Amino acid sequence: MVGYTVLANRFRPRSFGEVVGQPDVARVLHSAIRDGRAGHAFLFSGPRGVGKTSMARILAKAFNCHEAEAGDPCGECNVCQAIDGSGDCLDVVEIDGASHNKVENVRDLIENLRFRPVESRYRIYIVDEVHMLSTAAFNALLKTLEEPPDHAKFILATTEPLKVPETIRSRCQMFDFRRLTAEVITDRLAHICTIDEVEVPAGLLERVARHANGGMRDALTLLDQLITFGEGTPVVEDFERLTGRLPPELLEAIVRSALVGRVDEIVRAAGDALGRGARPADLVAQLTELVESVLVTCAGGEAADRTPEEQVLLGKLATESSVDHMLAMLDVLVEASERLRRRHDGRLVVEMSLITLARLKHLQPVADLLAGEPEQSPQPARAPSGGRGQRSASRPTSAPSPPSGSTPPKAQKKMEADAWGQPQPSQQVPSKQPADSKASPAKPADFRSRFLEALPSRSLRLELTRYDGISVSDGCLVMSMPADGPSPLHDPSSDSALRDQLAEVASGVEGRKLSFRLLGAEKQQARPPARPGTPPAGEIGKSIEEQWPGAERVDF
Repeated sequence: MVGYTVLANRFRPRSFGEVVGQPDVARVLHSAIRDGRAGHAFLFSGPRGVGKTSMARILAKAFNCHEAEAGDPCGECNVCQAIDGSGDCLDVVEIDGASHNKVENVRDLIENLRFRPVESRYRIYIVDEVHMLSTAAFNALLKTLEEPPDHAKFILATTEPLKVPETIRSRCQMFDFRRLTAEVITDRLAHICTIDEVEVPAGLLERVARHANGGMRDALTLLDQLITFGEGTPVVEDFERLTGRLPPELLEAIVRSALVGRVDEIVRAAGDALGRGARPADLVAQLTELVESVLVTCAGGEAADRTPEEQVLLGKLATESSVDHMLAMLDVLVEASERLRRRHDGRLVVEMSLITLARLKHLQPVADLLAGEPEQSPQPARAPSGGRGQRSASRPTSAPSPPSGSTPPKAQKKMEADAWGQPQPSQQVPSKQPADSKASPAKPADFRSRFLEALPSRSLRLELTRYDGISVSDGCLVMSMPADGPSPLHDPSSDSALRDQLAEVASGVEGRKLSFRLLGAEKQQARPPARPGTPPAGEIGKSIEEQWPGAERVDF
């Protein structure tokens, strides 16, 4: 029985004209051979499966073919047949850099360069994955690569060009092989299916091409597998089963549920996706791909590698969303992808992320909260102006809020204060207006929020939230000492540098020079310090004495 040759090898390009997806590289090399201006060392770089090794073999045939016409190898002579077929051409040597990466292997190569070719014009060395060579091996190759014998040519190939030393790259002509577009791969797959008389359903080749991520070899390998799995007739269901790809309708349902904020629907869709056997990482990756395409469509562009039917679907999703919403969804998905690399419980990460996507619709920008701007649309989960969203749910029904526009703002605040029994901290109005209040129209509550937001340290911001009053009066930043005293880390009563820093931040917020005044500092300083060796006073000290009799306090 004759052995089967896989599609990737059977349909490997044999000449410059058969190369697909790399027209610039093929044109330059073909012209160099035709005009006799070919160099002695070449470096092919690019992702896997885009034609680097195939192009190296075509170039080797073009150098050594006895019947070449206008730079194209004939493909019929003994040299071409040896390179294309069994690979036993004595004058063309292919070396795997990953397994021949020692300096001894390079020394053997240099030693064999002394011998002239047996049946060809040149002795050609093709070194694949050249970036795997050791530093000593690269150094040993430098001189030979720069000035090889007249009968020697080097073709180096790598997927990691930046790992190749600069001294090697500068001695070679570099050619960058790019990823193939889905359209090019689809056309090639359709041509192969026509030759092999394989019937494929509509849309299958496009999905195979997109799944290959720009690699022709990956696409041919997957097509070969689908033909075998489907007993000669590949179908879309087999593609989804073998690759773990989800139906476009399911991905669309997840994104649409996230856009409208339906948590229950998005959880059910996620369970359906994971129940089909999809890995959590694959689900997140496919959602990221779809949301990215919707983002490009929202921004006025056209998503790459999409069929006309998919472009219509993306347009519908784009009309229901916005660029900011899509950016927020991408942030959540990218974070989920990072978490999946560190956790084994992928289902938990996926469910948390999808619920977060559905909750994005109900969030209000932080800038709007700090500025105290009212909501533009009635969304129950979004916090109202002034940060009172959490309290509004439990507000007494005896004092309902009047309709918008029927009550002045001051009367509205008074009604809210009566409903609570007393004004909220962010709504308290000082009993005495400062003399220079005309220069600062901002409300005291507004100033407190802006002042805390402008503080450079998070720990300092958290500490100052304990202070009862922070306001501006008579050109001073006035702060009231908390009842339980300041934190040892941030004590404005004893730290002059901290007082200067607070005054400087307040001046920047108000736009004028302010001094600093601390209320209650005298009482704090009059409090006697705790005696060394004894537990602290108060309830904590009593608890310590009860649980550990005779305990002594140690000051650090």
